[in-house]
Amino acid sequence: MKMLAFDFGASSGRGIIGELKDNKIILKEVHRFENEPVKLRNHLQWDFLRLVYEIKKCLIKCKNDGEDIKSIGIDTWGVDYGLIDGDGELITSPFHYRDSRTDNMTNKCFEFISKEELIRLSGIDCNQYNTIYQLLAETETALSRLEDAQTMLLMPDLFNYILTGVKKAEYTIATTTQLYNYHKNDWNYDLIDRVGLPSRIFPEIIQPGHEIGNITDDIKEELDIDDCKVISVGSHDTSSAIAAIPAIEEDFIFIATGTWVMVGVENEGILVNETTQNYGLSNEGGVGGKVNLLKNIMGLWLIQESKRQWNKDGIDIGFGEMVEEGLKAKTTSIINPDHKLFYAPSDMPNKIKRFCEGLGQPVPETIGEIVRVIEESLALTIKYTIEGIEKTTNKRYNTIHMFGGGIQDKLLCQLVANATGKEVITGPKEATSMGNILLQAIGLGEIENIRQGREIVRNSIEIARYVPEDNTDLDDKYKKYLEIIK
Repeated sequence: MKMLAFDFGASSGRGIIGELKDNKIILKEVHRFENEPVKLRNHLQWDFLRLVYEIKKCLIKCKNDGEDIKSIGIDTWGVDYGLIDGDGELITSPFHYRDSRTDNMTNKCFEFISKEELIRLSGIDCNQYNTIYQLLAETETALSRLEDAQTMLLMPDLFNYILTGVKKAEYTIATTTQLYNYHKNDWNYDLIDRVGLPSRIFPEIIQPGHEIGNITDDIKEELDIDDCKVISVGSHDTSSAIAAIPAIEEDFIFIATGTWVMVGVENEGILVNETTQNYGLSNEGGVGGKVNLLKNIMGLWLIQESKRQWNKDGIDIGFGEMVEEGLKAKTTSIINPDHKLFYAPSDMPNKIKRFCEGLGQPVPETIGEIVRVIEESLALTIKYTIEGIEKTTNKRYNTIHMFGGGIQDKLLCQLVANATGKEVITGPKEATSMGNILLQAIGLGEIENIRQGREIVRNSIEIARYVPEDNTDLDDKYKKYLEIIK
């Protein structure tokens, strides 16, 4: 049985066919495309219609290749959404989480509820890109269409709606809004009312593995394709990826590597206390009944933006060459990757130089030095986050599982092992698509649970291991890092 996974990241997307054979998972990439936001009227928005076009293009490719697709699952990044009006139409293209409209919206929210109480109720740290602040921005701007909206659909739910005509909210993505109530397993309607948002726009919440519906007759006729089910997966891409971790042990640290780096552990329920607040940890919905205690770190965004600027300046360099330059470079400077200076897209290498200069550190000048500063700083941020997780859970974790596209960066993988003093196991690179397929398979009754799915992944991939090396240099830099983030 062939299943199609659509995995939308914050910079690219892909359509991948998956099939289970001989207790292994076999993937075949059918379609890959860029996902670039568009600046319109001084606001950053997703080119949603283009992304729908890419879905349709992928479905046509599958048909032309003779692929008999039985189901589709869609995962995306978190927090962003579209608004649907009373006629079932999308009101405007979804805004990008980096759009400036959420500036100062956390303070607006804290007029209704304190930061501490909001974190306690939601289990989520108060990041300005969270859906709650985006929706509050809708009430403050001339661009607002909230009064015309009947339904708010987060990005994967919006794609599912376009394909099926069914409006549902999948659990893992719903928890990224900061408007979910873990105790009631539903939207936090008391909080929604308290901050002045319309409760009518929040749809029914469903779990991963739920059959949402079939592709609409209009799309089948337009594309000349056969009927196909749409299954809810871990619609938040991180949760689908975690389903594909080839872990044998129950307790481990996971690191999802991409535009964002997400560091966390799986728990049975939410954990909220002074330590989680001090370290900026959040509780996000996981798969298989788990809750993921994690922190979102700015991640490879800094590398991506640096490459974009260098390419813009006429320097033809790829990610592989950047890592090679970083391996050769040495530097004593450190940054805080989560500093607000690095949040918006612009000249990232210059921002890094300014940050270092502002703290009286040596200014990195070469490509290699800038890459080294970014990657060592990321490794130290990961070390700091793991310390917070271990304090919160009162456990010590011996193993780190890293997955996603960033595991091709051998420098980063080794730096993480060195900084944390823990063994790092990497793989799979396409963890999100694998997890997406496995969750479809659970929904279709092909496999029983996540444990069986992880066994299938172990049978299907080759892993790499990074053991800690001398970290004296990083230990010294960590002391500096702790001073920087105070």
